[in-house]
Amino acid sequence: MTGPALGGAVGERRRMVERLKRPFVVTRRFFKDVWMELQRVVWPDHEQNQALTGVVIVAVTIVALWVAVLDLIFSRLVAAFRLYD
Repeated sequence: MTGPALGGAVGERRRMVERLKRPFVVTRRFFKDVWMELQRVVWPDHEQNQALTGVVIVAVTIVALWVAVLDLIFSRLVAAFRLYD
């Protein structure tokens, strides 16, 4: 093969190699961007962490109690109407 046919084969090979490399290039760029964003994050200090943890624990406790009360109400309603005997 000589002339344009050889150039076409080389160009096709180059396109194939680029197509195979593209997912790795994109993935590498993604992780590089993620790392750059993580460097810009302002992380909470120890006191903020403790305060926010307390808020989460209180919120989860309130929601758990709410779900427990609703469960009790609905289970009593189901028992009262004998829906599942």
